[in-house]
Amino acid sequence: MAFISSGKSNKEDFSEIYAVYFPKLVRFSQTYVTSEQDAENIVQDVFLHLWEQWDTYESFENRNAFLFMSVKNRCIDYLRKQTLQKEQPITDLQEQEMQLRLYSLQSLDDNQLSRIELNTIIAEAIDSLPTRCREIFLLSRIEGLHHKEIAARLNISTNTIEGQITIALRKLKLRLKNIL
Repeated sequence: MAFISSGKSNKEDFSEIYAVYFPKLVRFSQTYVTSEQDAENIVQDVFLHLWEQWDTYESFENRNAFLFMSVKNRCIDYLRKQTLQKEQPITDLQEQEMQLRLYSLQSLDDNQLSRIELNTIIAEAIDSLPTRCREIFLLSRIEGLHHKEIAARLNISTNTIEGQITIALRKLKLRLKNIL
């Protein structure tokens, strides 16, 4: 999954990435820096850097990990700076809270973040299936029901169940081939 995967212009590709990731990254950042304005500024800085270095990132393979790690690192920098700058007096409790946030960000496992993003991508792929196909797929693969049980529950034939699962697997494989 490269940053540029379409025939669109750089501006269109960048705008699309910005629109998709900005809200997610702000929410992620805000769990550590608490101030929405600071979280937005951190994410804006990441996107500004991305825009300035766009040619370098055109062929980047995992945009999710890259963007979230970039925001994570900016949050760490922000929290370190906050702890070092004590222009206004802060209470011991505020100091401990800031240290805890910094520690939790530093110990955030990069692989865990990738797993979280991967689960999100898989969920989005499943959600993109046609309604009936998704319903049958979830009953089969998530709830673990047998084809006969699904057929009885939905009042359809087992051949329909088999066909819909085949379609779901084919569509998911196609949609996730660059990720998995």
